[in-house]
Amino acid sequence: MPPLSSTFTTKPRFYQKLLAAATAVLFLGQLAFYLNFHHVRGGMEVVLKRPFNVLLLGVDQPNLDEQGQEERPRTDTMLFLALRPEQEKVGLFSIPRDSLIEIPGHGMDRINMAHVYGGYEMTKSLVEMIMEIPVDRYVLVNFESFREIVDLVGGVEINVDRRMLYEDRSAGFKIDLKPGRQTLMGEQALGYVRYRRNSLGDITRTKRQQQFLLALVSKLKKKETLLQVAQKWPELLRIGNDYLQTDLQPAEILGLMLFFKDLDPQNDLTVQTLPGEFYGPYWRLRSREIEHLTEPFRIGQESSLR
Repeated sequence: MPPLSSTFTTKPRFYQKLLAAATAVLFLGQLAFYLNFHHVRGGMEVVLKRPFNVLLLGVDQPNLDEQGQEERPRTDTMLFLALRPEQEKVGLFSIPRDSLIEIPGHGMDRINMAHVYGGYEMTKSLVEMIMEIPVDRYVLVNFESFREIVDLVGGVEINVDRRMLYEDRSAGFKIDLKPGRQTLMGEQALGYVRYRRNSLGDITRTKRQQQFLLALVSKLKKKETLLQVAQKWPELLRIGNDYLQTDLQPAEILGLMLFFKDLDPQNDLTVQTLPGEFYGPYWRLRSREIEHLTEPFRIGQESSLR
């Protein structure tokens, strides 16, 4: 009787190789999941337990400089989002684009020019100086993404406060809205948040942007909207790849989603425009009033990311 053959001493057959490979893949997959889970959970805890500040920047298409070279776009919209999970509150502060500030190497100018001169890093440093609060992460979006996201959720219902009619032929941009409560699709919504043809100019516009953002958040909290967006996830990924830049980590994004899921905008959200006064075509910020306004959100900043 021939001796029994052993898989340790004979050449493994094809199915044995396949079984070994499958076992290795499953093991490595479980290990990767375990490590990634703890990494994700750690990132979520940063958002859900500690102070967390995000700078939101909205930009248009870049312009050409005097030499015909493409320059960085101006920041048409600047929002500072301060999350304070331990206090169960959030602050959303609009920084008017016409705010007058000294830009290193360029003298006094509108803050929206900081991105043109020095990109995100210069913009971040100026915002931190104004707010006296560190910026942990940033999100930079092109206005084209705003248009497509509004279309993706099926439009947003808003009360248009006045007749809005404006056309910029050189930019191929037209605003034509009538007053009243209505559902605005992407192109109309973009016109609503960008319209500034009134006596207070950018200050009134920032209030509209705040109102629209609150309406958009309220719609995104609805289950039917989430299901609608989930069904179009390839389109959402394309929009993100084409128009969005951020240093938010996946775990932090998940943590933000969980945080906002239970947020009550009426009671837990403070929405403000940085106080100031008109100084010719500029908005001259009042530093003492800003300090008083942001004081509750400066508490515990030693716990924030750097």
